[in-house]
Amino acid sequence: MNRRIRHLIAYGSSMIGLMVWQILFASLPAFTRLSSFHADVVYSVVSQVLCMGLLPLGVLLSLGGTRANETFRVMRYKAPKAKKSCALICLGLMLLVTPFTMAFNSLTSLIFVIIGYKRGYGLGTIYLGAGDFVTMLAITAVLPAVFEEFTHRGVLLSGLEYRNSERTAIVISAVMFGLMHTNPSQMIFATFGGIVFAYVVIKTDSIIPAMCAHFANNAVSVLLDYSLQKMNALGVWYDRMTGGSLLNVIVTFAVFALSLFAMVRLMQYAARKTDKPVSEGHLFGVVTVDLYNPEGKATLKDNAVLYAVAIAESALLVALLLWGILK
Repeated sequence: MNRRIRHLIAYGSSMIGLMVWQILFASLPAFTRLSSFHADVVYSVVSQVLCMGLLPLGVLLSLGGTRANETFRVMRYKAPKAKKSCALICLGLMLLVTPFTMAFNSLTSLIFVIIGYKRGYGLGTIYLGAGDFVTMLAITAVLPAVFEEFTHRGVLLSGLEYRNSERTAIVISAVMFGLMHTNPSQMIFATFGGIVFAYVVIKTDSIIPAMCAHFANNAVSVLLDYSLQKMNALGVWYDRMTGGSLLNVIVTFAVFALSLFAMVRLMQYAARKTDKPVSEGHLFGVVTVDLYNPEGKATLKDNAVLYAVAIAESALLVALLLWGILK
């Protein structure tokens, strides 16, 4: 059994476990009776630690092939080649993700208003104090930065790289990251973020930048949600910025364009600090990825689990989108 099959089986078990947990959580009375806050805690801990942590790790190690320390090394749990460059990239991503997240969320909300999609969410987390904020920061920012990165930029990406070029591995892992959220309002942003995260992981040869950026992105969302409920200075400002006026839309597009441009420049910087690819693929003239695949193309057998997971998650995503529009 080659590395690709082992890693995709581990990833598939994670996603199947996650979908089963989503169904159980939405249907069993024991969970539906929980308060919004406690429901968030229970759902997040099980989905992150168990479904995207212990389950895929257990499957991966049980399939054998390599020792545990070698498996983690392949998944880039190691010091980066150029520590100074990696530190700058980490800092850049963490700073850029804040304006990009705010602008992208505003644009997504505008698009969903136009197409008539109504998000099927409850009231959301009610923050009664600083303790609730810290708890939500832990389960919404810390856990995903550890376990979602382990599953997607660790298990999945390193598996896809075997019998795939860098470009193909980056794109597929990003799409699967978007589908994993099974949330129409998050998929586009998550897919874009997955491309940036995977690219930087490959170019720095370390998963650390993606973990830092993922934490920053989710932490910003928690902070904005908390600030809006408390209507502190940040909440008042953000509420005004996300209003429906033409000026706000123009400012949002400007922030989105500037942050997107800065992210591309950051990716170009990462490309310059790594070894030149054997065969290059260019984006905006400088960003390069390796199009060379030394192990040959993946077969249908290699991709069987990936196809099954993609079909199941796509069906769930389409069903949720239609339900949100028609309800």
